[in-house]
Amino acid sequence: MNLWIIAIIIFTCTCGVLFHIATIRKAKKPFFVVLSVTLVLNIIVSYDCLGQKSIHTLVANGTSNESTATASRPSSSSIRESGVVIMPTIVPNTEKDAFNFVDPYIDEAIALIDADRRLLSNVTFVYEKKLLYDNLSQEEKVMYDEMLNNAQCLNPYSYTVAKYGYEGMDMALVVYGALKNDHPEIENYFILRDVTEGKITTALETIYIMPCDAENNSADLVSLHEEILRFEAVCNRIIVRMPQEYSTYDKYRYLASVISLITSYAYEVKWGWQVGTAYGAIIGGHSICQGYSRGFLYLCQKANLWCETVDGIAGGNAAHMWNIVKLDSGTYFLDITWSDEIGLPCSIGWNKYFMLTQDEILVDHVITDGKVATGTAIN
Repeated sequence: MNLWIIAIIIFTCTCGVLFHIATIRKAKKPFFVVLSVTLVLNIIVSYDCLGQKSIHTLVANGTSNESTATASRPSSSSIRESGVVIMPTIVPNTEKDAFNFVDPYIDEAIALIDADRRLLSNVTFVYEKKLLYDNLSQEEKVMYDEMLNNAQCLNPYSYTVAKYGYEGMDMALVVYGALKNDHPEIENYFILRDVTEGKITTALETIYIMPCDAENNSADLVSLHEEILRFEAVCNRIIVRMPQEYSTYDKYRYLASVISLITSYAYEVKWGWQVGTAYGAIIGGHSICQGYSRGFLYLCQKANLWCETVDGIAGGNAAHMWNIVKLDSGTYFLDITWSDEIGLPCSIGWNKYFMLTQDEILVDHVITDGKVATGTAIN
């Protein structure tokens, strides 16, 4: 307890004693009135100070009667402090909303696989992180680390001609491309866009958008933070509920099935560029091949299953992306985009593009990044 509070208590007690003595001795009225007022005021002040102290103590211990959810959700105007974004640590109902959204898809995926279990590959190969970061120069890595930190904290930042020159801005674009490739979760909401004066680009600035906003408007940062947490909660739920007794083949099939059930191919441009992100495939409901592939890659990362994306050409010389995975019998291609177009997960049609050998994929796909499937036919 603070010394000044102790002093007030002692003074109040002293006044009480004097009040008692004055009452017994029938002190003169002016003295009696002054003493009475002083005693009452000190009691009020002491009670208020002790009450405030108790409230602060309760808040510090997390036991205040005030809603911790309310306290942890600052308004947009109060989210920044000294130029740094202060994120709420608790988002009410985020986990519950995530479970309500994804559990029906998980239930259906498990039911489909349980009806046709494949006991293929008891060996699980762990995810191998291959970052474009590793190919950058030291100067680019410094910028990458800075950009990554800003993106994760939702800090505003810009690269201006005045400070970095055009070479520095070109480097920022290279780093931005590497960052998006290495972190599928960040490309969901982070854009680096041009700032122009007339027809001249004078800067590149960060903009944070809601993953589902096709118009790419700057997001309310509290709302964006909640959506980022919801996305992570959905992804984690998919991994946690994956039956661990499944073979490695069925674990891949489970993740691909959940994505296939959630999303459908985006034929219309109204869904925006987010159809090419992991968010589009795992929550958004509309994806192109890149979204399917990036979403599957991100889930495999979380599940610690070996996986990479594959660049190529398919469907009338159109740029295309799919995945390659690993079993104990070798590596195999899977194209969830094309599987999803044919039928329900685990159906004969859907399986046509699941776990394909090199010869099987080359029937209607062209590989442009040199990836090779080493496995033998298993379907």
